[in-house]
Amino acid sequence: MKKTALGVLALAGTLSIQLAGAGPGIAGEPRVITKTVATGEAMTAEYDHTNGCIRTTVSVFGSVYTVRGSTAPEKLGFVSVTQDNTCTGTTLINGFGETLTLEMDSPNGLSRGRLKMSMEFTNFADPGNPVNSQLTADMSFRATAEADRTRVKSKSASAGIRFVSSADTKSRPVSSTGTIKLGAETVVSPGTPAYYGMLASMVSKDKTVARSVK
Repeated sequence: MKKTALGVLALAGTLSIQLAGAGPGIAGEPRVITKTVATGEAMTAEYDHTNGCIRTTVSVFGSVYTVRGSTAPEKLGFVSVTQDNTCTGTTLINGFGETLTLEMDSPNGLSRGRLKMSMEFTNFADPGNPVNSQLTADMSFRATAEADRTRVKSKSASAGIRFVSSADTKSRPVSSTGTIKLGAETVVSPGTPAYYGMLASMVSKDKTVARSVK
């Protein structure tokens, strides 16, 4: 069992907002408008390194988002690890961990970032005997190129109700280094750079409009 965090796509999935449909208005009442605004940031990095016969692949993801009017932000951290002995064809690690508690900071227009988290990791290398271990991650990110901005907007209507959604995303390629420990083993060391990294932020807006009945 394996999951992989994929940068901005993962952020978009994390920041997805589901709105309850507004019913048709009562005669004489004004139209009903429901709005939801969410803002968030995410960090992701991918590592792949080989030491002799041992090849280790690691995916790291962290996000935090806030819905306007909510009391606290929602957080999600995720790490997957695959480790194989290429000389014997043996899988040593194949699993992942998730957490809802993390420390994440990305100031100065996504120019840099820091992600710290710990979680329970489950290794499914032996499907009949999964093993749980503690995983800790302390990662740093630094921008390597200018940010890209994208805006997506969609509109639809059904049974007199109009739905409008938009998402403004800013993403920036980054380098990433740090330490990830799985139990007593260091699966990513400070000397292992990521082959892929991304910082991203998003503002998501959703609105429903139900016209009043005349």
